[in-house]
Amino acid sequence: MRKELTFFSMFLVFVLSAQNQKLTFDRNAYRAADRIVKQQVEFKDPGSAGKELTWDFRTLQPINEDYKLDYFIPDSTRMDTLCGMEHNTRYYYSQKRDSLWAIGFENSTTIMEYLKPELKLRFPFGYGDTLRSNFEGTGQYSHRLDLKVKGYTRVEADAEGELLLPDFETVKRALRVHTLRYYTQTGRDSIEMQLDTYAWYAEGVRYPVFESIKTNLIKKARKQGEQGKDTTVFTTSFYYPPELQTSQVQTDPLPENTETLQGAEAVFTEATMLPNPVISNLYINYKLTRNATVWFSVHNNAGVPVRQTTPQTKPTGYNYTTINMSNALTGTYTVYVHVDDMVLQRVVVKK
Repeated sequence: MRKELTFFSMFLVFVLSAQNQKLTFDRNAYRAADRIVKQQVEFKDPGSAGKELTWDFRTLQPINEDYKLDYFIPDSTRMDTLCGMEHNTRYYYSQKRDSLWAIGFENSTTIMEYLKPELKLRFPFGYGDTLRSNFEGTGQYSHRLDLKVKGYTRVEADAEGELLLPDFETVKRALRVHTLRYYTQTGRDSIEMQLDTYAWYAEGVRYPVFESIKTNLIKKARKQGEQGKDTTVFTTSFYYPPELQTSQVQTDPLPENTETLQGAEAVFTEATMLPNPVISNLYINYKLTRNATVWFSVHNNAGVPVRQTTPQTKPTGYNYTTINMSNALTGTYTVYVHVDDMVLQRVVVKK
């Protein structure tokens, strides 16, 4: 009888542990050529931590319904470095073995490089797992003012439960990951900052399906007996419709609820633009799923076209184009891909 109970207990533990969702490198690591369309919505309070919770986010007030995030390899000589481009800012990551590190960011006014990278995730990662890392970075604002940031990050898979999303979508086993980033130095006198990000993951979907972000400024007391003051300066939430998480490089099956690519991305596939950053020639390789008239235009940050190819009818299959960027000024450029009467865009950097 005791042996039977022991066996049953071991079987029960196995079943319960098998039901716990874990983020894995194969299924949840960032991936080049992925595009995510986020919908910025009114802030949703993340609620408490724990298990067997329910989050009802079915009613959302949209703020920006077309907020794109593109991942790509920015430098062909460093294939473990990945760039996420959103809101005119390039965020740089390093993915090595089982870990994802943030290593810097840049946009038209600011550049920041982390001397001590920030540990974002380590795989596998499941409920109750925690990470902590210190980060430190230096940079410049408008190429004139030196910047320095310093602090620590704590990551915890702090909640599990049922997530109710718009369009009658229900995630039965959602895993929430809470990232607390605390800045002990931000260039502000006696003011520190805390950024809390809550991300909900659904099984079978690579990126989060919902996210809530809150930023607090923490002003410490200057004199003994005084009280410090925390001020919330920013809150927002994002809904990531699972069907809008798409990829041009499909190395593993997409979730069943992910629709096929549409528009230009259904015709212009498997594209690479290398090297990126580019010094002289930009080599564009791509595959067409049908015959199409294709041409490319390169625009600077002001939207002014600086390069343009001649429209050509290209056959189904693999094709290539070379664009001479040797005389272009250093900076970030948008490459518009024209496929018949459809357009998509990519970002390249000129050294």
